[in-house]
Amino acid sequence: KLVLLGGIAPEHEKELPGLKKLAEDYPIEIITNGKFEDLKKYYAKAKIYWHAAGFGENLDEFPEKAEHFGISTVEAMSVGCVPVVFNGGGQMEIISDGKEGFLWTTKNGWKEKTFSLINDDKLLEKMSQLAEEKSKDFSKKKFCDELEKICAS
Repeated sequence: KLVLLGGIAPEHEKELPGLKKLAEDYPIEIITNGKFEDLKKYYAKAKIYWHAAGFGENLDEFPEKAEHFGISTVEAMSVGCVPVVFNGGGQMEIISDGKEGFLWTTKNGWKEKTFSLINDDKLLEKMSQLAEEKSKDFSKKKFCDELEKICAS
C-alpha cells in the first residue's frame, strides 16, 4: 500500500480531487494535513520513506523550494524507515547516499534505488538499522550535549 501523507499548499488544493480520483482503484491512500499522531503511526508501519521537495525546481533561483532541513526524514528514520529522498537542500546533510538511505536526482534514480530496497530484504534491513541509528544524531539530547561543548569552550 502506498500512503501519501503530508501538507498541501493552498495553490495545489484544486488538484487534490483529481489525484484522489486517479488513485481510486489502487492501494493508495492520500492524507493531507493529518495529525502528528497519525503520522507517527504510519511511520511505524512503513519500510521506505520518499521525499521529493525540490525535484524539478530551479534551486539556484529558488533554493527555498528544496527541503530546508528534513525533520520529517529524521522522524521517519527514527522508526527504521529507509529514506529515498531528493538530493537537495538539507537532505544532503542527513543522508550518506547508500548507507542509511538513498539520495536521487532523476526519476530513474528514484525508481532504481526504491526497487533495490524492495528486491533485497537484507539491504532494506541493514539500511533500516543504520537509518534508525543515524536519527539519534538529531535528538534533543545530542543537540544539548553539543551546545554544552560549544558553551564550555
